[in-house]
Amino acid sequence: MEKNDLYLEKYSVVAKTTLWQGFSRAVYNPREKTVFFRTKQSWYKIILFYLCFYGCLAGFFAICLGVFLTTVPPLDVGPKYTMYNLNPGLVATPASYSNAAASVNSSRFQIARLLTPYRNPKSFQCGNNTCTFNVNNLGACASSPAYGFSQDTACIIVQMNLVWGWIPEIANKNGNYVPLDCQAVKAESLDPKPTVTVINTGFLKQYYPWTRQENYQKPLVAVQFNRINEKYQIHCKLNATNVQISSAPNKLSEAQVFVEIN
Repeated sequence: MEKNDLYLEKYSVVAKTTLWQGFSRAVYNPREKTVFFRTKQSWYKIILFYLCFYGCLAGFFAICLGVFLTTVPPLDVGPKYTMYNLNPGLVATPASYSNAAASVNSSRFQIARLLTPYRNPKSFQCGNNTCTFNVNNLGACASSPAYGFSQDTACIIVQMNLVWGWIPEIANKNGNYVPLDCQAVKAESLDPKPTVTVINTGFLKQYYPWTRQENYQKPLVAVQFNRINEKYQIHCKLNATNVQISSAPNKLSEAQVFVEIN
């Protein structure tokens, strides 16, 4: 048989192959004895390669994880290092306020949601004492359904970020509170100036340090202000001798917070 006849015979067979026959031949080719186009020896080699490769990769990962876990202290000891050991941050709820009806309703909802866990107070260990946060200390700002909002007044709730083992130091050694100082800023054009009142003075000192006590509830501070139809800012900062507060406005991760009004 001539070469051209062999070529035509070969490709005529290919052309007559059905889809199922082609798939079956790809799975197993009896003529070449291949499975998915690989011989038995080829499969042995590639399986051995990947077993070695992923085995070494898993071993390397296990070694790295083991070394990492040796540096993690137990939960009751706390972290070895923290970037917030001097400056616990402050968070205000709501973070901004407008006298629009939608904003008022949103602000009330945010405060209500924040105070929900405090409606069922839990006792927890604080030093040698047992503490329970009383939400009624927040005054009108914790009174449902208004939450301190009226035609000319509104409220924000300020809380401090938890920092393991941080103990506040205050100027008045006999004081029971870490004072929170809040005042209106960017309000020079307003006469009279807005009145900003910190209802419950500050954060109870006995609540610190935080060491993952069971049932721990962060102390809250309520701040009520007026002139809600005007545009200004409320600046709150923590008055403790062992915190550093930057003079830069809106500096993050420090013991101060700015709330935009209107």
